Amino acid sequence: MDKIETKLFGEIFAPQNLGQLLDITENHAHDRFNVYMWRGQANIDWPIHSAAYRRLYLTHRRVSELRMRNYEKELLKKARHKGYGYEEGRRLADFEVLAKLQHHGAATRLIDFSRNILVALWFACQSEKTKPGLLFGIHSNSILGQEGEMEERTYDEIFVTGISDTKATTWEPPAVTKRIAAQSAQFMYSAVSDHPMGSLDFDRDEDAFLPIAITVRAKEEFLSLLEGTFDVRQLTLFPDLDGFCHANTERNGRWDNERW
Repeated sequence: MDKIETKLFGEIFAPQNLGQLLDITENHAHDRFNVYMWRGQANIDWPIHSAAYRRLYLTHRRVSELRMRNYEKELLKKARHKGYGYEEGRRLADFEVLAKLQHHGAATRLIDFSRNILVALWFACQSEKTKPGLLFGIHSNSILGQEGEMEERTYDEIFVTGISDTKATTWEPPAVTKRIAAQSAQFMYSAVSDHPMGSLDFDRDEDAFLPIAITVRAKEEFLSLLEGTFDVRQLTLFPDLDGFCHANTERNGRWDNERW
């Protein structure tokens, strides 16, 4: 199987078909449950950063945990002042507010992952067509948190005053929107890391995470397979008004959304 050298992850596998991809994940899991949280990034040179980290980095060349904490606390305060802390008369927990803000485009420390490898593969392939993409998995044995559980703690209970040591933690947001359900959405978060691989503080043991390269040629072939065989595409992953309108902008051809 092909491998390529990367500046962030060293030499990693570069599968050319779905069979090879599944073999890589099965071999990496060994005798453990084959359960990962997956993220797809269109450019393999991008570190695993949250949108909040990238936003803060524009004005602060060192993004500390304390700076991240102050930023998100201020974001939550402003969002609640605007009335965004309620949903159908129910007061939302802090992380539910962050998830709501993230869903609508605000920059938070929550990083989008998926429980579905095919969803993450689509995101790794759908843009930056001249660059190799990254399919990135973290094994469930190496993270805190769980699927299918509410997060009702306050922000201060999760990220304690001062420098928090919170490691990579996963949280499944309530399926309150079609998009969250369609993407098998799962958030990952941690205290801010200054590691070259990114600000997400995950276990760097080789059995804990799995970076997979998606070459430029493989991107085209995987997209064709995902859209034609599995119906994983723009309209099915973003089955809301925003997604429908995005799929029908001037950047898309009239028939781009049709499968046949």
